[in-house]
Amino acid sequence: MRDGVRRGLVSGTVGALWLATALIAAAIGSTPLARVQQAVLPTGGTPFMWSWPAPWPLLLPLVGALAAAAVHAAILRVVPAASTGGAVAARTWLAAVAAGAVVGMTVDAVLVFGTLFTHGWALWAVDLGSRAASGAYWGLLYGWIPALVAHRLARHTATPVAGLPVAPESGAVAPGRGPSTTGGALIAVGVAVVSLMLLGSVHLAGNEAAQAQVRADAEETQPAPADGSLRPDPEAPGDAVPERVDGGGITGTDACTPDRAMMLIHDVDGATGHRALPLELMNFSEAPCVIEGYPDIAFGDQNGHLLAVTVEHGGSFMGSDPGPSRITIPPGRSARAIIGWDAASTHGVLVARTIWGATLPGETRGSKPVDADIVEGGTVAVTAWHLADPASPEE
Repeated sequence: MRDGVRRGLVSGTVGALWLATALIAAAIGSTPLARVQQAVLPTGGTPFMWSWPAPWPLLLPLVGALAAAAVHAAILRVVPAASTGGAVAARTWLAAVAAGAVVGMTVDAVLVFGTLFTHGWALWAVDLGSRAASGAYWGLLYGWIPALVAHRLARHTATPVAGLPVAPESGAVAPGRGPSTTGGALIAVGVAVVSLMLLGSVHLAGNEAAQAQVRADAEETQPAPADGSLRPDPEAPGDAVPERVDGGGITGTDACTPDRAMMLIHDVDGATGHRALPLELMNFSEAPCVIEGYPDIAFGDQNGHLLAVTVEHGGSFMGSDPGPSRITIPPGRSARAIIGWDAASTHGVLVARTIWGATLPGETRGSKPVDADIVEGGTVAVTAWHLADPASPEE
């Protein structure tokens, strides 16, 4: 039997045991035996991976088995070989313990650092080291099997093998190290590192697929919007609504500053085929204040992003525009502006779910939820501030 084949049998046994343990643990996970699973079937991997979508529940333990075998083979290559059959078995067993710990630590690192940007260091104390300990425990429980294979191979070969020194039954002492070369050890270590990187990548991809499946299931259980618009999508691209845009803002000693006046956003009003949303600037101070110009407005969609809507200055079917002029709001009175637009189909499109507004461009916007058929790509018109007429029912 060639040296490479013998080494492959020993480390391959480690990988096969890793895979078998994971599969058996999955098979009994939903039975009463699950209570003793961690005691007799430690996997050193992710306990919830069997709930992941295909093919990740099978791919992850396969890659884990490959990594365990590769790390075990690298350890046998690097650590000096023993000289007796009993020492061969002990060394192989300890290498299985170390391989399980290294594979488990790789999963630990992925769990901690893979969620660093979403959970900060919250998972550091919870996860780091737990899978490594489970993997080492796995090697302690089952490492005797590859150790027995190595011992028997050492007894039935006459040629020292790197990682599997010979212990002849005649009692002769085998050389401390076989024909293993530095180049071979470097290759074995390189293969082990690549396998661990592959394990981390597969774990990240499987976890992301699981999270995407959870989000998709949650969206399916939510009732469809009554207006037929798109469901909210947390993963949808888009820009946040700016809280402030460029502009001169409110200026002047007698201006309607926030300590004198408050902007109110009313509810949507409608006529056949037309809509209006009134804005009110109420002077709650004891002195008159002055305002001139158009209010600043924007809309957010169902995903919380800026809705692409053209805002024009001017009148609409629901309100005429007197144009910008300097108006004085007496104490206890209000100024009005009207946002108007034509009704549009909301089926399968992004729609306005929030309105953002400020008294003038340059001021900080406030927001209010809104249920309106203002759709992506649509146009709304907004009038200039004008003094409300208390005698008019519309004002």
